[in-house]
Amino acid sequence: MTDLSFQRDAYLDGIRRIFPLAVPGVPFGFVIGVLIAEEELLPSFTSWMSSSIIFAGSSQLAALTLLADSASAMVVISTVFLINSRHAMYSAALRDRYGHYPLITRFILTYVLIDQQFAVVETAPELEAPSDRYRLWHFFGGGTVLWVMWQVTTALGVVLGGVVDPAWGLNFAVPLLFLGLLMMSLKDRPGVVAAIVGATVAIIGRNFPQGSGLLLAIVLGVLAGGVAETRLEDRT
Repeated sequence: MTDLSFQRDAYLDGIRRIFPLAVPGVPFGFVIGVLIAEEELLPSFTSWMSSSIIFAGSSQLAALTLLADSASAMVVISTVFLINSRHAMYSAALRDRYGHYPLITRFILTYVLIDQQFAVVETAPELEAPSDRYRLWHFFGGGTVLWVMWQVTTALGVVLGGVVDPAWGLNFAVPLLFLGLLMMSLKDRPGVVAAIVGATVAIIGRNFPQGSGLLLAIVLGVLAGGVAETRLEDRT
């Protein structure tokens, strides 16, 4: 049986590589915590627990925003599912390297598989042919940093939300962060098409009932990007 016992150097390597990518998430987590405190949709502790249940900032923000707008449970669940659907592609891409681990281990790996984690694993050449033990604890090291920093920063936002001056304009940090992520992701024509269609539908449907405008924007944006990619491949 393969030895998967704790490996300190692999764990520390995972922490070291992920840390520069985890730091930019600090203000995002804090802002979400502040929004939780300001909305008072649910008791602060209950809303904060969504940080550990969902552990995905974009979908957590969407869920809290839709709930604050009195969206139906089906719309909230569908939106979170669609936003997080990219994680299924991450899992598929890493299946050859991590698919042989025990089931419970794969569940934990999947839980901490977010954008930064995938980026580190995909760009670390030494992870192509290490031992299973090293690869596992490298992944866990990065996942630990991301999870702890997210829980701490959102908790700080909840605790300090009541004393944060609205004049600080922290709410603007959320769309600014997503705008930055959007600009980084617009690397090809399908991405641009998906962004334009999704943004247009979201603006048009901003007053649709039950938060359905956001859900419709996601679906149509993804479909538009897929159609654009298919036509581009046919031409080439």
